[in-house]
Amino acid sequence: MIRISAGLAAVALLVAGCGQKADAPASTNPAAADKGQYKTDVAMKELMGHVIDNAADGVWLAQGWLIDAEGTHELFPTDDAGWRYATNAGITIAEAANLLLLPGRPVDDDPRWVEAAHMMYDAGMEAFAAAEARDKERFFDAGGKIYEACTKCHSHYVIGND
Repeated sequence: MIRISAGLAAVALLVAGCGQKADAPASTNPAAADKGQYKTDVAMKELMGHVIDNAADGVWLAQGWLIDAEGTHELFPTDDAGWRYATNAGITIAEAANLLLLPGRPVDDDPRWVEAAHMMYDAGMEAFAAAEARDKERFFDAGGKIYEACTKCHSHYVIGND
């Protein structure tokens, strides 16, 4: 009987604890974060070169076909490790799009910056889902969507050609 009572008491405490809402101080609540709480001093060129380009290459180099004198060769992953690398690259692209939207990162107030970042996020999530499903055609198409998002942004912010 004591064992049952102790067990019921533990469950009651657990239920009571789960029902209470913990209020985090504003300084640690991500929803309340302001520009001063983000560390965004990594230069855009470095973010692009070390994070975004690397992740995009993780998608692009794991897809497509090579046609040579010996025939057609698929470049898609052939094992679990290869597909895991592809899924990682896709989701990294998606989350890197959010890094572009952190306070202090957008180059200007032009809505095209946000639109391009959202396109990159959606394309990265598509690449992630396609790689998870090992759907080669869909994964290839997602790589094209990543390219379109990059080109859209670069044509305005890097090349300056609207």
